[in-house]
Amino acid sequence: MEQILSRYGYIAADHRQREESMTSEFKRLQLAIERVKGKELEGMSFSDLISLESQLNDSLLSVKDQKTILLNQVERSRLQEKRTLEENQLLRKQIESMVGRGSSGPQVEPESSSSDENDKEDHHSDTSLQLGKEKEAEDRTPCDNSGSASVF
Repeated sequence: MEQILSRYGYIAADHRQREESMTSEFKRLQLAIERVKGKELEGMSFSDLISLESQLNDSLLSVKDQKTILLNQVERSRLQEKRTLEENQLLRKQIESMVGRGSSGPQVEPESSSSDENDKEDHHSDTSLQLGKEKEAEDRTPCDNSGSASVF
């Protein structure tokens, strides 16, 4: 029983030590954040202030570089939008001029099922399937697709 209690006591002590370690790390990070913001600078050595200034300058340059990249992307997007709008306007004018000409201009037929129906109606096959002996095949007349016999 004493072993169990000592083990739990040891675990509780270990837990307290971790908690204290995490608390001190949290306080250190809070102080670092405040210093980066320009607060809580008292007590810092000259070399620490120079190091902080260097970190801030590096961060500022990184932010400026990212800003330049984003501005370039925005400008490219605006140019692409302008080109697309111009192309759209040109296509609208072409469509209006084609519609304005009526039947005198070139007709553009949209692809639809109506062209498939025309294909079915216009194409007749002269091919016939003949089963049996050759002599019987000669006696028969070829058929078209409608199933009726046709004579040539």
